[in-house]
Amino acid sequence: MLIAACLWLTAVGVVPAAGASWTGRHIPGETERLPLFGISCPTSSLCVAVGGNNTIASSTRPAGPTGDWKVVHAGAGALPGAPNQRQIRAVDCPSPQLCVAVTFEGLIYTATNPTGDASAWAVTDLDGSGPNTHLYGISCPSAAFCVAVGDNGDGIRPELSDQALLASSTGPLSGAWSVMPMPGRQSLFGISCPSPSLCVSGDTLGNLLVSTNPHGGSGAWRQVDSGASVQITDVDCPSTSHCLAIDNNGDVLTSTNPDGGPGDWTFTNILPFPGVEGGDANHMFGASCPSQGFCAISVNGGQIFTSTDPFVAPEPSGKGNDDKKRKPRKGPKRPRTTIALGPPPALELAGRKLTVRFRFYARKRVQVRGFVCRLDGRPLKRCRSPKHYRVGLGRHVFRVRAIGWTGLKGPVETRRFRVCRPMGTPVPCMKHLPPPDPPAALP
Repeated sequence: MLIAACLWLTAVGVVPAAGASWTGRHIPGETERLPLFGISCPTSSLCVAVGGNNTIASSTRPAGPTGDWKVVHAGAGALPGAPNQRQIRAVDCPSPQLCVAVTFEGLIYTATNPTGDASAWAVTDLDGSGPNTHLYGISCPSAAFCVAVGDNGDGIRPELSDQALLASSTGPLSGAWSVMPMPGRQSLFGISCPSPSLCVSGDTLGNLLVSTNPHGGSGAWRQVDSGASVQITDVDCPSTSHCLAIDNNGDVLTSTNPDGGPGDWTFTNILPFPGVEGGDANHMFGASCPSQGFCAISVNGGQIFTSTDPFVAPEPSGKGNDDKKRKPRKGPKRPRTTIALGPPPALELAGRKLTVRFRFYARKRVQVRGFVCRLDGRPLKRCRSPKHYRVGLGRHVFRVRAIGWTGLKGPVETRRFRVCRPMGTPVPCMKHLPPPDPPAALP
């Protein structure tokens, strides 16, 4: 099966991944390769792809020639000269008679005739206040239930920047959507709900989130360490027992038990980092699996990967293979953090609490998206330098790590200190203090 979105195709061969096999194809646009962010194939005879420049491409013969693909620019129309702007980030079609797409500007597009002209797509502004809401993923297990995920963008309150949002609708064609903030969660990029009682999403820190009650708020989502080092960009589950996720570094994650734990996910790289082992741009954005026997992935730079055996488990390595002869694959540099300022190893406390301050920065030559911090067992949260905490008596541990522009996590940097009473009072600094409760593991 061939899935395309523009004017002509060039096959680039098969990528052998130990287990499932993936075939990649370049799909250039008229003047340059079109950024493709999302794809949905409700059947083998209908595929819809979305991307930059308000582009929606559809075909009722995705395995046919390029001329069988129809390209329209929905909403505000095309934006000449800037194909990466006006991004339609994701699309899901629960049936050939309904497709729902979401944009980086907080818009929702719906169509009952997805192969029609641009006017076939109705536009709804989710919050009515401009591009303060960013939407990255959409899942519609049926025509009567849709869930979209994203974040509040820059928003009106900078302190809530990148806070995850979940929008849902029981009638997407009516334009009625409810928005629910997800406190304590990072930006969500992709989501798939094979049924109203199971949803799988992924965040900017490379974690998978699973919920059997997607409307139950932030606490109803269980976090699973996917093994990915960068952001999960999309998820698609053809059934409640099969899910496929992709990240922003050319990696594919599959599971035949998505409600399980980290050990139930298989991790495979199918597209090396650019410039390594002949790899091309490896930022994968969209995934669609209309069945357990077929999946398609859209890649920035106008590339599509397909597989007819996406859930085949990789073969275990043995002594008879040539793994030791292969050179390790290099990837992007991980951002490293330096803690430039923090409290001394011991602080005297005369009252009940005192304020400590930390200054930190990312080392040069690596662009970062931001930082995440934690003090002792408190929840991990995005943070900025300088970071202040109110602390009391006891031993404390501050942890910080940088997150690269693609979501790649840097190593954790720590600073330990203790707070005690002055000499001559109970629990002075010279006395041994019991260690604090061990903090939860840093994702």
